Amino acid sequence: MGIINSEKYSLESFGKDERDIFRDIYKEYRSLNGSEPINYHDWLVMNNFGILSDTQESLFQRKISKRSTVDNKREFINTVKKGDVLITGRGVGGLIGHAAIMTSDYWVLEMPGGDGWELGIPDNNRQVPKDQWFDMHASDWTTVYRCTDAEAAVMAARWADRTYYNPSGGEKKVKHITYQLTTDIWSTNPSYCSKLVIQAYYFGTGSKSVIKDLSLIGRLIVPSTIPSYFLRPYGLINKGKY
Repeated sequence: MGIINSEKYSLESFGKDERDIFRDIYKEYRSLNGSEPINYHDWLVMNNFGILSDTQESLFQRKISKRSTVDNKREFINTVKKGDVLITGRGVGGLIGHAAIMTSDYWVLEMPGGDGWELGIPDNNRQVPKDQWFDMHASDWTTVYRCTDAEAAVMAARWADRTYYNPSGGEKKVKHITYQLTTDIWSTNPSYCSKLVIQAYYFGTGSKSVIKDLSLIGRLIVPSTIPSYFLRPYGLINKGKY
């Protein structure tokens, strides 16, 4: 398992996650993709073994912090800004992890999935305040990523907001997007969490070549691998986990 750095993710920890988490998520994936079977090992590789591609840390790393929950929340709230990408541990529909994007310094845009994801969940897109996001994911680490190009980050956030929430940028929700896992990277409806994030930086950044050629992907975009889609000099900076 060359992907795994044993100093950051021990074999014992992987074994526990494999028994307690991964096999159940794989069963979800198989139930959705029965016509296109993929074996368990290939599925783990596709999901990068639940490891963030830049830090080599597991999304399911036990949350132990020297900061109190209150201090950790305060740090998170004071850190995140428009265009930041948020990645956390829990996922749905056969994907490991969950992702979202800050559409302002206050609002988080996401597609959370949920019950009924197999057939698609209508009207699944939403914006939530950043403090509420932290509370919903307080039991897992949320890693905050920031694009090195501030202009690209603002452009991506604006595109996401207007494409996935309100075309005029208003507070009222106008767009109603169905949550569904498909390999169609080009459509915005249906969509899912990590696809939304990558689309924002691909379609929303004008002439800037921020994201690798999506026509070469042909597979689901896994949250933990989002940093690997960014091209130089627009890479994501890890601003910490909270």
